[in-house]
Amino acid sequence: MIPYIVMTLALLIAMASAAACFWLKHQLDGMRKRLNLQETSVLALRGALSALHSEEQQFEAYRKKVDQQLRRLAEQQEQVLMRDVDEGPYRQAMRMVRQGATRDDLVASCGLSSGEAELLLAMHRDQSVS
Repeated sequence: MIPYIVMTLALLIAMASAAACFWLKHQLDGMRKRLNLQETSVLALRGALSALHSEEQQFEAYRKKVDQQLRRLAEQQEQVLMRDVDEGPYRQAMRMVRQGATRDDLVASCGLSSGEAELLLAMHRDQSVS
């Protein structure tokens, strides 16, 4: 009778172990599926992060370009505000020549052609020599 009880207990333990193995395998399969889903999600997030980084770089380049344009506009506005309202471009150019302006300064600030700016500079040189 004792061997029958021992065999029955051994059989029950074996069945419980088999059931535990099947349950653990089922749990492991579920965890693998969740891991695969999480890996896919991580890859998708990396792609989205990469796209955001690229867009940020493009925006930063655009912002720098706009900042440069704003600085140039501010400089031009300052030059316009410094002009005397009744002063024509040639008077303003002569005043700038006396202050040491270059040909490029005259072209940019007074709207003169390169030849006109050169002429005014040459006239100023002639006047300073005499």
